[in-house]
Amino acid sequence: MFFHRSKKSSPRRRYRLTRTQRLRGKALIDDIFRNGKRRHFHPLMACMVKRNDRAPSRLAISITRRCGSAVTRNAIRRRIREAFRLMQHDVAPGLDILLVVQMHTKLEVKEYAERLRNLIV
Repeated sequence: MFFHRSKKSSPRRRYRLTRTQRLRGKALIDDIFRNGKRRHFHPLMACMVKRNDRAPSRLAISITRRCGSAVTRNAIRRRIREAFRLMQHDVAPGLDILLVVQMHTKLEVKEYAERLRNLIV
C-alpha cells in the first residue's frame, strides 16, 4: 500500500543566493559607486541603483584591508552574505546593491541583518 503525500498549494520560498544575485564586473560596480543612492549605517555604506526589471536584487560587497586579515575579511563577507540571504525576500526586486564595509570588529549575523534592514528595506 502506497501513501501519497498531499502537495501544499503555497509555494515554498527558496533561501539560496544564486549566481544571478551576485553583482559582478568592475564597470558595473564602478557605475553603481558613482551614480548610486548612498545610505550609511556604521559599519556599512550601501550604494543602490534601481534597475528596470523585476529580477531578484543583486549584491556586491567591498571591504577594506584595514578590517583585518584575509580570514577576518572573509568571515565578515560570509556573515553579511548570510544576513542578505535570509532577508532577500523582503528586498524590493530589481535593486543593485553595493555594500562598502568600513573598519570595525566582527559582528554577529543578527547584527548585520539589522543594519542591512535599516539600509535597504
